[in-house]
Amino acid sequence: MAANSPNQSPLRFILTLLFVVVLPLGVGLYAAPRVVPEPKIGILRLNYDIFSDTAFLFTEQLAYAREDDSIKAVVIVINSPGGSAAFSEELYLDVLHTREQMPVVASIDLLAASGAYYTAAAADEIYAKPTSAVGSIGVIAFLPGEVFIEEDVLTTGPYKAFGGTRDGTVRQIERAKFAFLEAVKAGRGDRLQITDEVLSRAEIYTGVQALEFGLIDGLMSNDEVIARAAELAGLNDYEVVELFPLVFGEENTPFVSYNPPPIDQERLWATPTDLPPGLYYRLIVPSSP
Repeated sequence: MAANSPNQSPLRFILTLLFVVVLPLGVGLYAAPRVVPEPKIGILRLNYDIFSDTAFLFTEQLAYAREDDSIKAVVIVINSPGGSAAFSEELYLDVLHTREQMPVVASIDLLAASGAYYTAAAADEIYAKPTSAVGSIGVIAFLPGEVFIEEDVLTTGPYKAFGGTRDGTVRQIERAKFAFLEAVKAGRGDRLQITDEVLSRAEIYTGVQALEFGLIDGLMSNDEVIARAAELAGLNDYEVVELFPLVFGEENTPFVSYNPPPIDQERLWATPTDLPPGLYYRLIVPSSP
């Protein structure tokens, strides 16, 4: 009987299989997620009032989502009474910009009022809980004081020291209100089932009422909203990530221990004080007599 050829050695066959098939396959499985990252759904949390600082946090997270190719959709979880008109409009426009690249879905927890709903109106879809507070579509402003002459102060125009007349401020408020209404109508389109007259009363609605009026698209938990965002992005397998620690560093808010701040309902519903003059898309709850 002829001796076995080296090419027919079982050991050689096993080594060949190991180096030609198993090893490359293992390297490929290890490297694939690093070369082609798993698709992600980014969670962005809008909490409390909208002013310069919170607007910066919000827009930086959306910018990160647009620049990271692995993020395929964003879910904005909202608990906010609104805030500055200008910064609310900034968030609205930034959400519209992000929608050009990926689906953006809003999920209302406790409250999305005034400027917070303005922001949500730019999303592809809006969801809430049955008892969420939604709406307050309107504007508040602080009227300038009465015009007077100060003999020791020189100005190049009669309203330089005051910014304008009181009746002029009223007209500005009306323009801001109509801008808000038009943004809601543009965002909701045919889904809106409420007249301009009723909408401009700036009432707060429950999630159930908001669904009836077309201000939201459905009643869902946050997990269901995330799944809906994945569906809009065409994803079956995906990872859910909090955008805040990714953008602002894990050394201060490690991802493994990151938790959104608890909702302080007393602060959330409190009437703001010492606000600078200007226009605000901000929910104001009247004080009891």
